[in-house]
Amino acid sequence: MRRSAAALLTLLAVSLMASGPLPAYAGGFSTYVTKVTGIQPSVPGVRITAPSNGEDINVSNTGATPLIVEGYQHDQYLKITAHGVWQNKLSPAVYLNKEQTIGNVPDDANATKPPEWVKISDGHHAQWHDHRIHWMGVANPPVVQQDPKHAHLITTWKIPVISGATRGDIVGTLTYQPGSHLGSYLTYGAIGLAVVVILGLQVVILRRRRQLAT
Repeated sequence: MRRSAAALLTLLAVSLMASGPLPAYAGGFSTYVTKVTGIQPSVPGVRITAPSNGEDINVSNTGATPLIVEGYQHDQYLKITAHGVWQNKLSPAVYLNKEQTIGNVPDDANATKPPEWVKISDGHHAQWHDHRIHWMGVANPPVVQQDPKHAHLITTWKIPVISGATRGDIVGTLTYQPGSHLGSYLTYGAIGLAVVVILGLQVVILRRRRQLAT
């Protein structure tokens, strides 16, 4: 039984060594960093935040004027007010934003039709996944492929908004940052732990053999 366990742990350690360091995004760390820089022009009562991994964007509006957030085809997607949040059920963005990649859009979604608002919250805060603020590519962009060891500004992103008669944009940046070494630490930490356990089991086995021999 101890030999089987030792053999299993040895196999685990060898496998981990062969696999090498984990990717740079291991452990929840992304190499692409999303940052909100503001809203232009500024709108009283509007506050915008987003996590650095770009999984979602958060907009609150405590001002007197409703804030309209546009979708990907300049259609009216969200209406955020101090007394509630509405979603245009005809906006293709409603369905595109349901998934991390690209969601399926039903036939009745139409960016050119007048909005049909559906209230989704009584508060003044909206949170949604927006594909404009994170890296969508499967492969790294050319600048990162050519020089992965240094930081790069990938894009300055914009989300069009309307406040009363004023058009503007929520703006931010998407930056590539060289990967965290956390993956490597986790990998070699696991290897070290496996080796310690293996050595401990081998010591136990040797002692037992000596006891049986005597």
